[in-house]
Amino acid sequence: MVIMKNTKQAFVILIAVLVSTLVISIGAFIASIAVKELQLSASGRESQNAFYAADSALECALYHDLRIEQFGSSTGTPSLVYCNGENFPISISSGDPVNSDTRFEISFTHNGLTADQSPYARVRVLKSDIGTIDDKTIIEAQGYNVKDNTRPNRVERALQVVY
Repeated sequence: MVIMKNTKQAFVILIAVLVSTLVISIGAFIASIAVKELQLSASGRESQNAFYAADSALECALYHDLRIEQFGSSTGTPSLVYCNGENFPISISSGDPVNSDTRFEISFTHNGLTADQSPYARVRVLKSDIGTIDDKTIIEAQGYNVKDNTRPNRVERALQVVY
């Protein structure tokens, strides 16, 4: 009879080990899903920051082009563009009076972050056939979630307007 009693105890221990292994496995599976969901959520947030940076920079360029007529005008392009409460320098790649290529960069610093840690955008305004009936403007804005290009989670989103 003693042998049967030990066998029952061993069987109970075996069942307890199997059940605890199953519970731990399910817990680990749920934890891995939660971690993946958090990573996906963070990636979506960073992508949204990059998109908003591109959109804001594009809107700024559109305002300066359509309302102020700053790019490719006959009076010359000023050396600064005012966006997000700051002045940003403009670089002119082409001095041609008929075709112009103007570029500028904007940092969207906020919440006490440095410029390298904040959303950032590069803008290019291309104008061709200025002053003719076939004039064309292309504004390209590339937005990034951070300016620091060495960060592994850097995300880029781009927008383009043609008129």
